[in-house]
Amino acid sequence: MAILKKLLSSKRMLWQILLMVLLVNIQIASGQTKEKQAIVIPDDINAIFNNSCMSCHGVKGGIMPLAKLNFAKWERYGAAKETERASKICGMLSAGKMPPEKFRKSNPELIPTKEQIDLICKWANSLKTTEGK
Repeated sequence: MAILKKLLSSKRMLWQILLMVLLVNIQIASGQTKEKQAIVIPDDINAIFNNSCMSCHGVKGGIMPLAKLNFAKWERYGAAKETERASKICGMLSAGKMPPEKFRKSNPELIPTKEQIDLICKWANSLKTTEGK
């Protein structure tokens, strides 16, 4: 009798596990996971990135820049990583570390203005405040 109870309990547990796996797969397939959806870059910010960043951090960028930030994979980063990346973009631009000195010398017209950097930082900071919501 004890073996039969154990067997029935094991079957019940197996069905519960299978049901949980099925529900998780359905949530993932329908995009209803608890992970926040990808953060859409606003058009005004995207225009700055297209002008000043994409030659290195876009589809045709170099290996090193793409290893740090790849805008072609932005939507795959997930909201938490996108928020982190946006904050790093703000920091690097504010500190004058991006674009790099060599790029600045050969492309001064592509260096973001202070107003553009402020706009990017305002956007990046807004992501931090909404991340927990």
